[in-house]
Amino acid sequence: MKQRKSLLPKPFPVTVYILAVMTVVLIIVNTTYYVTTRKALISVQEQNMRAITDQIRSSIKLSQSGEAFVEDLIGENLRMAAQAAQSKIGTDMNNITNKQLAEVSKQVGVDRITLLAPSGNNIVPVRSSDPSELAVKEEWRADWLKAVQELLAGKIPTVEIGQKLPDYWGAPMISKVDSANSAGEKWGYYYDGSTNYVINVYTNDKSVRQYQENTGVEAIIREILNGERSRQTLGIAIFNPPIFLDQANQFNSRGVIWYSDNETLYNDYSYKSATDKTNIKQVNKSGNTISITDEFDNVPVLKTFIPVELTYPAIITVVSDLTEVQQTLNEQLIRLTLTISACSVAIIALVLGLITILNRRTEAAAQSVQNVYLENIDALFNSIKEQRHDFNNHVNTIQLLVKMKKYDDLSTYTAELVGESIAMNQIININLPALSALIQAKTTQAYDRRIKFEYDISNLKSVQFGTVKSTELVKIVSNLIDNAFDAVSETDRPEKMVKVTGRVRGEQLTFTVGNNGNPIPEKLKQQIFEAGFSTKPLNRKNSGLGLAIVQKILAKHRGIIRVESDEEWTEFSVRLPL
Repeated sequence: MKQRKSLLPKPFPVTVYILAVMTVVLIIVNTTYYVTTRKALISVQEQNMRAITDQIRSSIKLSQSGEAFVEDLIGENLRMAAQAAQSKIGTDMNNITNKQLAEVSKQVGVDRITLLAPSGNNIVPVRSSDPSELAVKEEWRADWLKAVQELLAGKIPTVEIGQKLPDYWGAPMISKVDSANSAGEKWGYYYDGSTNYVINVYTNDKSVRQYQENTGVEAIIREILNGERSRQTLGIAIFNPPIFLDQANQFNSRGVIWYSDNETLYNDYSYKSATDKTNIKQVNKSGNTISITDEFDNVPVLKTFIPVELTYPAIITVVSDLTEVQQTLNEQLIRLTLTISACSVAIIALVLGLITILNRRTEAAAQSVQNVYLENIDALFNSIKEQRHDFNNHVNTIQLLVKMKKYDDLSTYTAELVGESIAMNQIININLPALSALIQAKTTQAYDRRIKFEYDISNLKSVQFGTVKSTELVKIVSNLIDNAFDAVSETDRPEKMVKVTGRVRGEQLTFTVGNNGNPIPEKLKQQIFEAGFSTKPLNRKNSGLGLAIVQKILAKHRGIIRVESDEEWTEFSVRLPL
């Protein structure tokens, strides 16, 4: 007889499936880990950038305070210079020449002196130490014009900006930054009512710019960029949104006057990107920090745009190097991949080991089934061979009885033969081969032990059992029949009876095995299912395990067994769901 194939999949395909699943899991885990870890590391980097921004903001405020003090000193000096110049040139501008103004400007220590006079609704230059200024027609800033007109009217200027001193208004200093000349430009306007002109003194003071470079924001930025504690910081830019975004007019309309014409304040703008304008516009509008990743010269960087609250709108952009972050991510990713791979290999080995064990158990079960088939079918074949061997004797006996005309004996004899034939047909018609062989074997055993063995097994055509479950069904019925044979063998009844029935009822397969042996005491009905318990002496043939095996198999398949016993009849009922 051929061996049955294993009921479980072979290890190789299962290994392939497991490897595929592990690969997918590995990709998902690594991707998730990479994204979340990168986000966390970048978040830490953003916090560092905010700390740098706070430091810069504090520096700007301190620098502004110092610059305001220096600017006030310059304004006071310009006022005194204007007074000194006025005392030298007189009160009538018609008697003053440009050459005279040039000499006086040198004497009082300013870069330029210009005399202004009203002309309709405007104020225009009429004399200057630099005559080229007279040919330039510049538009007044609205607030500047208003301040000078109020001076001419003998009033204190009411504009919010600038320096206000008696008979004097100083315009805000404008930083001028270029490669040729870096300085702070400052204009002062003086009018005490005794002249027919306003004297305008101008200085291009490099000391203010020098102060900014030595103690201001640029010095702090240089310290941060060169400091060992901030080696990941590559660049810092303080953006001037009105100029960078071409929105100076919008700020002017809100009363905020912007005096710097540079896109960035105090520093250069090295790490440019096409998306900077969009990001700065969004930060300027929302007031929220934005961080983006970019690449410069094959170096991954993080650009963080942070709005700051100063006396003017500004956005600080800090560019930091992400090389260490990327290296850390790669190293951790490699470690995670190796760890997961090692775990995957261990899981695969464990699964393969379990599959091997299950396959061996299945093969053992299949071998057990095969043995049951062989043993019981051999018994069935032997019985058939015996009947075939007796067939000629039966024919000769029938022929002899016919010749002797003993028809009553012939009728009795043929009835017995028909009964045996019907019994054989009933056995053959049982739909389960292993069960058919078992019934035939037990029929032979019953005959040898002088036990009347009856069976009624029908309606099993719809039953479809796998190999393992068929074996277990045979074990159940075999153990119950053996116990019944033993029970009736111990009784003194003249007729020893064992009866087996099998039916399919709904979704259940029902078997009953009854006998007319000695009754089972009520107190022992639960103990008889315990392993090793028996009401008979234990020997090699009787281990007390039969009913324990039956109950274990039924529990495995959610089946149940019940026992009923009285003086006349003992019956075990088994229900097994299909």
